[in-house]
Amino acid sequence: MTTQRTRLHIERLALDLRGISPEKAHAVADALGPALRQAMAVHSQAPRSAASLDGGRIASAAAPDATALAARIAQRVAGTVKGGGS
Repeated sequence: MTTQRTRLHIERLALDLRGISPEKAHAVADALGPALRQAMAVHSQAPRSAASLDGGRIASAAAPDATALAARIAQRVAGTVKGGGS
């Protein structure tokens, strides 16, 4: 079985984690890479090329679980770059 790999280069990802503590925001950032890798593997479309994409907003509690929030952000990013929205 051959696995198709697609390389995605994200030059900059701006996240506004307003209302979330700096410690929790750091934990979200740490968990985002693995979560994004997993989310990109789930979406089957090829990434689209764009200078700028807006993934919209995600509502969150003030003290969210960092891993869960990273997964939600990653799913949104993957859906946006692969054209599926979210």
